[in-house]
Amino acid sequence: MNRNELSTKLAQEKKITKQQSDDIIVTLFNIIKEALKNEGKVCIKDFGTFLLKSRKGRTLKAISTNEIIKIPDIIEVKLKVSKSLKDFLNEKEN
Repeated sequence: MNRNELSTKLAQEKKITKQQSDDIIVTLFNIIKEALKNEGKVCIKDFGTFLLKSRKGRTLKAISTNEIIKIPDIIEVKLKVSKSLKDFLNEKEN
């Protein structure tokens, strides 16, 4: 499901316009992004926890050119899925 499909589904379920659902989704994602940037963690009950994790840079050697490539340190976003979501997903597969 992509963002457009999510917006359409939200509009249908809550009987609001697609523009209103788009605004809600954009606002929600902006709040999550700001919270991650400022606090480093966002917990959503029955869904999971978004965490920031730093990954150390490294150097690689390109096999074809023998050129040394430096990969810088980066910050990644990880999702630790809640137990209730794992249980829900595993019930669907059985």
